[in-house]
Parts: sequence; structure tokens; C-alpha cells
Amino acid sequence: MTMTNMLMLVAILGVGGGVFALLAVFVQRIRMTRRLRLATGGGAGTGVDARMAAGVRSGASRVAPALGGLMPLNEDDREKIAVGLQRAAMRSENAVAVVLGLKFACILVGLVVGLAVLPPMWPGLLGWGIGLLGGLLGGVMLNLVPELVVTRIAAARYRRVHAGLADAFDLMIVCLESGLTFDRALRRTVDNLKTFQPDLAKELGQASLDMSVHGRTRQDALGRLAARLDSQDFRDLSVTVAQSERHGTPLADALRKLASSIRVKSISRMQEKMGRLPTLLIVPSIAFLLPGIMVIVGGPAFVQMTTSLGNVGS
Repeated sequence: MTMTNMLMLVAILGVGGGVFALLAVFVQRIRMTRRLRLATGGGAGTGVDARMAAGVRSGASRVAPALGGLMPLNEDDREKIAVGLQRAAMRSENAVAVVLGLKFACILVGLVVGLAVLPPMWPGLLGWGIGLLGGLLGGVMLNLVPELVVTRIAAARYRRVHAGLADAFDLMIVCLESGLTFDRALRRTVDNLKTFQPDLAKELGQASLDMSVHGRTRQDALGRLAARLDSQDFRDLSVTVAQSERHGTPLADALRKLASSIRVKSISRMQEKMGRLPTLLIVPSIAFLLPGIMVIVGGPAFVQMTTSLGNVGS
């Protein structure tokens, strides 16, 4: 590899690192602005950040669907992407097309980078062939990034929703025991959750909207909620509400048992993670402590051996 190729590779890596750092700063700024709005009870936000985010979304909504039409995927893969987007609360009409467009753009980026970096290292036609092959492989690997990002967002949202589920049930119990019906208790719970559990409030609000506006039954609305989130806890809630309606049992007592069960499962998951912690600490402990121990124990012997060999040679 010549000096020119090395400088070109270092320049490309520097530009890529700079772009990644700028994106990280931009995302962090958006998150801080969103947290401030939630803490102060603000709405959608105004100012430069809101206009910038709106401009980015508008540009992506125009360009990405056009590229998404070029992505060759079957219906099963598109359905899988649609389910992941639904669990990540990305439910716009062109959300699937945007993800497909980003996947196709990642393939193009990998191909362009491969053709720009690899051919100068090998002269002639061989370099272009290696660049094309490397670019395609890099593009295929980058192609997985949008789906991985959606999966991470969905998993984080799932944790946020279930973090406040037991507290939401406690609020519903208070409302039910004060004489409210289940529908009114659900709406009151949604109003109280909007400030500190917006994701859970949005999902419960959609279920309330299905019952009050779309005319669905409680079991159907809660079943759709459980299907959207793929959550066993919400399936248990749907079954609990249906059994309470069918048998005439007090719903507040059933919800109290369900909230207690959710807390027990949460404590069990925490204890399971704590039990795995010593095993997970073995590898970093060996990686960071063993070299130092070897230097301390074997260092004097190594110095003595080299000194003895030097004396023998002289």
C-alpha cells in the first residue's frame, strides 16, 4: 500500500468519523430538547430544532420512498419491517417505504465507498473488481443497519411502556374504586400518564379511542393493543377485563393481582440479571487483570533471565 493510498484511507476514515460525531451530537440535542419539553409539559416544540427536524423528515419522506421502490424484497420481509415499525410507534403511511429507501441508500453508500477506496490499492482491472465486490459486501452489511435501528427503538420503547405498567394499573384501580367505569378510568389514567409515561399513555389512549370512537369492544381494543406491542401483560389485561365482564367479578381486585404479578416478574428479571453479572465479569476481569498479574509475577524472573543470558554471552 503506497503512501497516497494510506493518506486517502485515513482521510475517508476521518471524514466518516466526523460525520458520525456530528450525527451523534445532533441526536443527543434532539433527545435533550424532547426531555425538556416533557419535563416542562410542552408540546411539539418550536424554534430552530423543530424546524430542522421537520425539514429532515420532509426531505426523507420525499427521497426515501422513491429509493424504496428499487429495493427488491418480498411481501414477508416487508410485513416483518411493518411489524417492527408498528412496535417502534412509526406508523405513518410511508414508514415502510422510508426504511426500504434507507436500506437501498446504504447499499449505494457501501458500493461508492468500496469503489473509491479499494481500486487505488490494486492497479488495473483487478482493483475495480475487488472494489465492486468489497463495495457490495459493505453495502449488504450496511443494509442491515436500518432494521437494527428500528429493532433497538422498538425494544427501548417496549421497556419504557412496561416500566410504568404496574403504576398505570394502580391508577386504574383507584379510579375504579372511586366509582368510575372502566372506559372513564382508562381515560383518566391516560391523562395522568401523559407527563411522565408518554409512550404508555399513547398506547392506552389508542385503546380508549378504539372503544369510544371506533366502537370496538374492550376485549377487542385491548387485544389489538397487545398485538401491536407483542406483550403478554396486555394480553393478560384483555383476558382479565373479559372475564370480569363475563362473570361480574370486581375488576379492581383482578387488576390489583395483575399489577402484583407484573412487579413479581420485574423483580425476577432483575434478580436474573444480577445472577448473570458474575459470569459476565469474568472476561473483562481476565482481560484487564491477568496481564498486570503476569507482569508483576513474571517480570523479575524475565529481567533476571535476560541479565544471566547477557553475562553468559559476554
